Amino acid sequence: MNQHYQKITFDMKRNSFLIVFCLLSFLGYTQNSIEGIVAVVGNKVILKSAVETQYIQMQQGANIGEEAKCQILDEMLFQKLLTHQAEVDSLVVTDDEVNKAIEQRIDYFVSQIGSVQKLESYFGKTITELREEFQTLFREQILGQRMESKITSEVKATPKDVLQFYNRIPEDSLPVFPEEIYLSQLVVFPQVDEKERERITNKLNGFKQRIKDGEDFAFLASLYSDDPGSAKNGGDLGFVKKGKLVPKFESVAFRLQEDELSDIVETKFGFHLIQMVKRRGEQFKIRHILIKPKISSLSIVNAKSKLDSLSSLMDKDTLSFEQLAIRYSEGESKNNGGVIVNPQTGSSSFILKELDLSVSSTIDGLSQGQISKPTVFETYDGRKACRIIHVDRIIEEHKANLKDDYDRIQSVAVQELKAVALQNWKKSKIEETYIDIKDDFGCEWSDNWKKK
Repeated sequence: MNQHYQKITFDMKRNSFLIVFCLLSFLGYTQNSIEGIVAVVGNKVILKSAVETQYIQMQQGANIGEEAKCQILDEMLFQKLLTHQAEVDSLVVTDDEVNKAIEQRIDYFVSQIGSVQKLESYFGKTITELREEFQTLFREQILGQRMESKITSEVKATPKDVLQFYNRIPEDSLPVFPEEIYLSQLVVFPQVDEKERERITNKLNGFKQRIKDGEDFAFLASLYSDDPGSAKNGGDLGFVKKGKLVPKFESVAFRLQEDELSDIVETKFGFHLIQMVKRRGEQFKIRHILIKPKISSLSIVNAKSKLDSLSSLMDKDTLSFEQLAIRYSEGESKNNGGVIVNPQTGSSSFILKELDLSVSSTIDGLSQGQISKPTVFETYDGRKACRIIHVDRIIEEHKANLKDDYDRIQSVAVQELKAVALQNWKKSKIEETYIDIKDDFGCEWSDNWKKK
């Protein structure tokens, strides 16, 4: 089964693997790489520079040989085959879809490198130039993904398929799954008391008056703002589009005229003073000063008391924990009944070493079905909150079996069936598609890419 998992995992990661390396090839190394055409698939060309660049990237931090070029070229041939057939089948990708994908990728690059200016400096291109050059690359990627989805959309794993898949796995190859735990939480945010609210209001109004009197907004933001990301840039959030900011903040900010100051705006992050710097089409350059409220010990005691009261409703069998979370939780997990999602896997199961220390210490000693005492914790966005945690389910360490792991085994079985469907599709399309490989790097493939 381990081999099955490894094979399927490789197949599932193929698209992201190619996207990352194609982008690196496209942006980082094309100027100095080796030119020339390696292969043609339909009307799609593969450049030797693309293969060599991906090979260089794979070498970083790994000891790989020339045979890795065969894997790279094989994957690129398949992606070009998907894209070519998508166009033959008249699959459609809209400009909006391409532009959205480009914006997401640029946002990711900016988050990694630090700022738009650093990104432009690094690649020697403006953001506008990068967007234009991304068009073809992203359109082909989306087309390929859409073609792959079309091929595998009808693939399902029936209980019979799952049983057959499971029975093919040798007994000594069945993996041992470590203990798993499933958790839910009910979150309450301590209230900001009136004295603290008044203190912050007076402080921000004071800043507003000082700016009107001629002081520099950016200077005050760098000294006093509690937003570490923007304070070092004078409170500057850069150019943003609608939909990127907290709704309440955004609704006020985008109504401002250039250089206009807002009234005080309260959001979940704290209290803001906002200034519109510049408008550019649908984009707006905004800066702000954020003051985060200090939460009093009395507010925390009150929040914990509220959680104790809610917990007692479950003790009396009045409501289930899921119902309590949906009705009373103030955290983002309320919409799925309070279920805590594992950020590493996207599932609701954790092994003990994956739990955050604040969680593991809270549930220490609890059994399935029990609820923790209220505790204080810090949310991912830096806010102080209180919560109770419910232990939904505990699965002891065990060897994989259909009773405890049916969903997991079914998921792997589906991926195997999809891989088979793609392989069969690939073989049939190779026979009817124009393919010309000019340099195969001495590779030997199981697929007949070099058919006459």
